[in-house]
Amino acid sequence: MAYLFAIFLLLITGWMFLAWMFGESYDIRWLRNWCAGIFVVMAISICAGGGFYLTYKMLRSSHRQSVQQMAKLLKERLDEGRTSDVRDAIDHLASDPAEGSGSSPDILQRITEVTQALEQTRKSEVATRQDSMH
Repeated sequence: MAYLFAIFLLLITGWMFLAWMFGESYDIRWLRNWCAGIFVVMAISICAGGGFYLTYKMLRSSHRQSVQQMAKLLKERLDEGRTSDVRDAIDHLASDPAEGSGSSPDILQRITEVTQALEQTRKSEVATRQDSMH
């Protein structure tokens, strides 16, 4: 339905531009003034709507990627038998943070925090660091 609205908006905008050009070429002042104003408002609306839509798509993709990364890290912890890490991560996500804890009340921000914490405590990275120290 939204795509149909976008197509009609583009078509009407094109017709307004054509009528504006018609008013310019035949020197019809009222047609030129009305269609120019409508065309400019519709063109701004199309640009703003396109920008909002692209921003929405980018943010949605970013959040999907973040959740997928967190799920992958949680699965690794379960496969390694580190269920306490998984329980701590889920507790951090499920419970509202206490006042002054420094944790964000936004669930998406907490997902990022959990993902970063899980990334930092990967066993392969810890093992690599210990091997390089000896």
